[in-house]
Amino acid sequence: MEPILYYGAPHGCAFGTIVALEWLCRPYRLLRLELPGQPNPMLQTEGRVMRDCREILRHLASRRRYLLGYRSGTVDHARLERLIDTMHEEFQGGEARLAAICAHLDAQLADREWLDGNKRTVADACLVAAVRWAERDAGLELGRYPRLQQYVAELHGDPAVFFADAIETRRPAVTSGRFRGHLSLDEVDLPLAA
Repeated sequence: MEPILYYGAPHGCAFGTIVALEWLCRPYRLLRLELPGQPNPMLQTEGRVMRDCREILRHLASRRRYLLGYRSGTVDHARLERLIDTMHEEFQGGEARLAAICAHLDAQLADREWLDGNKRTVADACLVAAVRWAERDAGLELGRYPRLQQYVAELHGDPAVFFADAIETRRPAVTSGRFRGHLSLDEVDLPLAA
């Protein structure tokens, strides 16, 4: 069976996961999960359930011959791991840490096509989700960081990002990847929180 992403909270980590799943162009399904206290996103795949957003992104980075990541043990892989961890920690670390990471990313994007520096990765999907959340819930004024603002605007023009936004806001959505539709709770064996 294809992977199932359980998602719920809008403007959260699941947004970036949906973007990454679209970029991978592999079959997957979604299940909107609105159960209080149930962690999400969760990815059920290959007989296991991942409940941590970073774990899910790392898993996706290793798919399709590392299309959105790098082989474990390489310098590029280590750099991507640090980038994902840093974004997760700093975007949620309060106003000063949010400003510092945005300034850092703004400077970093001055001479790069992609956040990672080499290619599109799960970090780009993570970034678009983190910025959406921070603008809505943490008071981020993206206009203070012009290169970051431009980069995020370019990502918002990507069909996968448009698709993820339509999914979260429950608008009609056309996949650019291999989305196989939504499932209902009746159709799955729900992996409740451990």
